[in-house]
Amino acid sequence: MLVRMFAVDALEDVGFQVLQAADAGEASTALAGASDVAAVIVDMGLPDRSGDQLAAEMRAQRQSMPILIASGRSERELKDKFASDKRIGVLVKPYTASMLVNALAALGVPAPSPQA
Repeated sequence: MLVRMFAVDALEDVGFQVLQAADAGEASTALAGASDVAAVIVDMGLPDRSGDQLAAEMRAQRQSMPILIASGRSERELKDKFASDKRIGVLVKPYTASMLVNALAALGVPAPSPQA
């Protein structure tokens, strides 16, 4: 939960509007109910199913949506696992706010201008 709070703060600081989910079930529901999601960030260590399973489900719903996988696993392992999908990026924990924002930008999701 602390990592999620950090990520939310980092994204909101640069102007993103953030929907949060505590598990894969909440994330699926949130995605189904939102039409303007620019990208999703999926943690591999979800309590109710694996992050790669959730990413596959999200990809089936929205074929071109950027997905950022966040994990403490090996970066090489994750990049190999998701190599066939160029709209999936990998961010290894621990990460900084700028690493998070840059990973989204690399997927074609630049930060909006900060809220005044």
